Amino acid sequence: MPQTTASRVAPGRDAVASPTAAHRDAARLVRHIVSGWRCQALHSAVRLGVPEGLAAAPRHASDLAATLDCQVDSLTRLLRALCALGVCSQRRDGRFALTSSGRMLCADSAGEGASLRALVQWWGGPLWPMWAELEYSVRTGRSARQKLSGSSHYAFLDESPEVARTFHDAQRAMTALVLDDLARWPGWHGARTAVDVGGGHAQVMLALLRAHPTLRGIVFDQPHAQAGAIAQIDASGLAPRCAFESGSFFDRVPQGADRYVLKSILHNWDDDSCAAILSACCAAAAPGSIVLIVERVRPRRLRPGHRDESVARTDLNMLAGLGGRERSFEEYAALLDAAGFVAGDVMALSFEFSVIEARVRAAGQSV
Repeated sequence: MPQTTASRVAPGRDAVASPTAAHRDAARLVRHIVSGWRCQALHSAVRLGVPEGLAAAPRHASDLAATLDCQVDSLTRLLRALCALGVCSQRRDGRFALTSSGRMLCADSAGEGASLRALVQWWGGPLWPMWAELEYSVRTGRSARQKLSGSSHYAFLDESPEVARTFHDAQRAMTALVLDDLARWPGWHGARTAVDVGGGHAQVMLALLRAHPTLRGIVFDQPHAQAGAIAQIDASGLAPRCAFESGSFFDRVPQGADRYVLKSILHNWDDDSCAAILSACCAAAAPGSIVLIVERVRPRRLRPGHRDESVARTDLNMLAGLGGRERSFEEYAALLDAAGFVAGDVMALSFEFSVIEARVRAAGQSV
């Protein structure tokens, strides 16, 4: 019996040589629809300890399953998925090996500044249920976190030390990706003092001080961040050039610095709250001071592409999580103008971020 055309098609190959535009559109949309599997595959791998289990040497799935107390077939299927995501690779002898990307998920890589483990734990864990409530946030304009937990903004962190630790570790993981770019910003030349407004555990400030040996810094945040910040400052050996000061940036910030850094602060808040933060910065700034707004800057029109997808993702994340938003340059410029600043140059950084320079508006200066 002659072989049919369908039976001659090699496994894994498309029978249709030239997909139509409709097929391409459908394929792209399907990838978006089912994309959540990636996050949960990575989250499961991290929770099970797969990266640590493969860190020392490649292993067969049966050997790893015994170590991790998993069912062999199920773990093998997860490992194959991780190969498709570039976290693992499978060798000819069947053993699975960790890739360089996979090593970024190991627990012991956290001190190297390249670990994304906590980001996986945050997105696949505490953040995950909020996305199922995005419709509520779009319909009402209210935070899904408020609906689910009864807590708004960061009050929910006070209720669970474990969730708070995961959140702060995830924030550090994302911030680490842009620190080198921020330290190379040319405006650090000639600066003597800097304040990191809402600086948390001093990650940004310590990176800036390492890059600029004549710079002195203040980490300004609420009292709950003090112990963690001081521990990091002391461990860095930079305590002679770095101090922690507690307070609320809605009321005041330290006065007279040459540079003020607001990294991922304004996108957490509505316009009225941003106005209060920027007004406090303006009141504290010395003549010639520069305020650096480090945020994702939303284009006027979003188009398909990695950077615009990232801005859209975080904008919806802010809507569902904190009631904040990502803004365009024009929107940031309007907020700055109302607070007494003039928005200046914008420099693109890595991983979706940009830095906007702002100076205090001189008397009589037009926008």
